[in-house]
Amino acid sequence: MYRFGEWLKENRRLSGWSQVELSEKTFGEISQPAISQYEQNRSVPSIADIDHLARAFGHTLATVPWDAIDFGYGAKRSVTKLERRRFDLKELPQADSVRTFDGKTYELHGFIGIEKASGEAVQLTQLYYRIRTVVCDAHVLAKRKNPDDELIHVKKRKRIRQ
Repeated sequence: MYRFGEWLKENRRLSGWSQVELSEKTFGEISQPAISQYEQNRSVPSIADIDHLARAFGHTLATVPWDAIDFGYGAKRSVTKLERRRFDLKELPQADSVRTFDGKTYELHGFIGIEKASGEAVQLTQLYYRIRTVVCDAHVLAKRKNPDDELIHVKKRKRIRQ
């Protein structure tokens, strides 16, 4: 597994483009400084930016190697000493997957969720308020009982059946 910035830099170099040229290939939708930030893993691109970059390289969102790319800012953290506190949006990249109230399961790649059945890519900001359960390493990290409740850390991490 490698970081998104490494994937981006590798594809840009294989194409023989500078960061400025890649910016031009996105028809100016992504600036050269933004590309630099992505390549240095200092910023996580939106799904729209990933789409623009993939198209510049002749890919589609479906052909981006999601399983090989880590969109997080580092290794997934283990959460210890969980208490009843809100599970924030910024904590979601540490999880492996989420399940929504409509029964869909999304595998997480940084701030992007990929729906298992359809392969649809969604930003976590669009998913956050629909999330029912957050899972990491086959353990439940957070839950909410009703769609109007807050997403709360669980007291005891329960192992789920795969």
